[in-house]
Amino acid sequence: MKKSITFLLAAVLLIGAAPATQAQENNTLTTKEANQLLQRIVGNWQVNRYVSEPVSYALTEFRGNANCKKGANSEFVHETSHVRQQDGSTLTTEGFLRYAAAKNRFEFVELNKKGKEVVLMVGNWSPAYNTLVLRPVMKNGQWDKKTDPNMQCLYVFRNDGSFMKIVRTYDTGVNSYRVISQDHYASRDIAKS
Repeated sequence: MKKSITFLLAAVLLIGAAPATQAQENNTLTTKEANQLLQRIVGNWQVNRYVSEPVSYALTEFRGNANCKKGANSEFVHETSHVRQQDGSTLTTEGFLRYAAAKNRFEFVELNKKGKEVVLMVGNWSPAYNTLVLRPVMKNGQWDKKTDPNMQCLYVFRNDGSFMKIVRTYDTGVNSYRVISQDHYASRDIAKS
């Protein structure tokens, strides 16, 4: 656990310290390379979610599981997670991550009530940091006016096959990024050892 927290802090600091131009770099991937990257998300995962308290920024831990699957002919990875909350209820979230080759970008998509795709976030692969960086699409009314346009969702891939999904925003008060939530995805086999 201590090793994971140490790695997490190092990763967040490294990513936070990276120049903005690096994070916004438009790296060209082939469709095959993008699909290999998406394949790293596929699996059944144990999830440890850490949510930042608004005032103290202390992290509260929640546990759950996630299933990320890709159909044989699908361009999407369908992510579904179930995380137990403090009150005993379960928070279920789902979305779809894909690579849009024509636009040379990754897209996080949800389906609206009519089943129509709504692109919520777009981004690119940053190989120097082994990270997929996504930012909200603000122009089409996908988000309410309270959504911070500086918000980012990072998929940080680790060498052991696990990954982290970090949601952060830029805090002008301290002139650095502040973590809103971070989810640690470990395969159930890795988590048991």
